[in-house]
Amino acid sequence: MVIETVPGRAPAVAIRLAREEGLELVGGDGNQRIAAVWTASSGKSLMQQAENLLEQDDEILGLFPTFMGRADEAGA
Repeated sequence: MVIETVPGRAPAVAIRLAREEGLELVGGDGNQRIAAVWTASSGKSLMQQAENLLEQDDEILGLFPTFMGRADEAGA
């Protein structure tokens, strides 16, 4: 997932996001974009968590999924 922030605020937002359960920060441009892997129990749960983040943090402008998948418990 790519998380877009207010320009120049990605480092501060990343610090706050590091506390989010299931969210692993994997990179960023140091300015306004953060790369992350977000794991949730369901797509619905993930959507709700994303909506909450957008409502609670004015410095997050958008959350953009880059890949969605599901680990099959039998094959994982």
